[in-house]
Amino acid sequence: RAMDAHRQSALVQELGCGAIHALAFLAANTAPLAQQHGADAAVLDAMDAHQQSADVQAQACWAMCNLAAGNDENSAALMRQGAGAKVVRAMDAHRQSALVQELGCGAIHALAFLAANTAPLAQQHGADAAVLDAMDAHQQ
Repeated sequence: RAMDAHRQSALVQELGCGAIHALAFLAANTAPLAQQHGADAAVLDAMDAHQQSADVQAQACWAMCNLAAGNDENSAALMRQGAGAKVVRAMDAHRQSALVQELGCGAIHALAFLAANTAPLAQQHGADAAVLDAMDAHQQ
């Protein structure tokens, strides 16, 4: 609710995504968070509303990673809602942020665990190139 009520606040969106990532760390929470409470949509909305905020993008990628990990239904739903494109967009916009690159790679990794997501991630969204670019830019 707070994320809906305060869409224009980057700080609320960042902290909301952080709360979702923490709650979704427990596998038993991932399905209810996304399927009953709309956490997946809230994370993706935050990414759209605050594209210039590396902090929001990083926390959103981390939340997405935990929501998708081990839950094929969530992973498929995230991809249907444009998650692949949004993660790559975040990584492209924040190339200098090692944290966005790391967590973006984590989100891509989690989404790609569902075989049906692998080809679209690479062929439609350029996730493979985004991962390689991140590795080149942040070798340390």
